[in-house]
Amino acid sequence: MKAVLTQRIEAIKNRNAQAVADLVDPEDYSKFDDWPPFELQQGSSVLKNEGDALKVLREYEYETSSWKVDILGDAAVASFAIHYKGKIRDLSFDIRSRVTAVLRKKEGDWRIVHEHWSRIP
Repeated sequence: MKAVLTQRIEAIKNRNAQAVADLVDPEDYSKFDDWPPFELQQGSSVLKNEGDALKVLREYEYETSSWKVDILGDAAVASFAIHYKGKIRDLSFDIRSRVTAVLRKKEGDWRIVHEHWSRIP
């Protein structure tokens, strides 16, 4: 689980929208993000919006900590903290968030089905 989520964050860092999409279950993926919009996002628009944001992302760096992973048969819940910073267009950001992700094993591979990112004030 940690490897899948780290691959996702690395795909963001590398601005690789296809690699991000390859790690989620496109049929069931949903997300609460720590960037607007803050409501539940689901369906094909989630990955499209994220892909559009990756096009204007620059200088992305991150560090994760406090990992906890629970495997429950063909499902898993992973939680961790992340500190990430960079630029999107001309806006610099420096954010600390808590992340919880739900993954499901499908056809032998772990896929992300839900993520919840919440900023640490």
